[in-house]
Amino acid sequence: MESKGFKLNIKEIDGVRVINFKNNTENFVEVIFAIDGKEVKNGLPYSPELKGYAYPPRLEKEVKRMKNGKLLPFRLLRSGKLTAHIFRGTGSYYDEDLDKPTFLRHRLVKSIKFKRVDQEPYEVMEVEY
Repeated sequence: MESKGFKLNIKEIDGVRVINFKNNTENFVEVIFAIDGKEVKNGLPYSPELKGYAYPPRLEKEVKRMKNGKLLPFRLLRSGKLTAHIFRGTGSYYDEDLDKPTFLRHRLVKSIKFKRVDQEPYEVMEVEY
């Protein structure tokens, strides 16, 4: 699914379903992914108070596992729904990461600074699986 500068889909890598998200905008965003109503970091019921994944401008990245290392909880034999709750905010890289080449920065940087400006999602995307 594509919308206002974002792309959400489910890929299969080595027989395992993963979430693929692309931020085509010039802004940092935070995304809370939920599979069948439960967010994918810790398996908790979705709530806008939870923390998601920060995506810098122009980043496309897969989410492959939960925080505890388990595979994402896609149902094997039944269908369901993946949602991406996208939040606006201000983000930046840490000072020590700014000297890394721009074209490699996404691969080399493990975390960024992000602060939401809204407590409700700017956009919600859904994909059936």
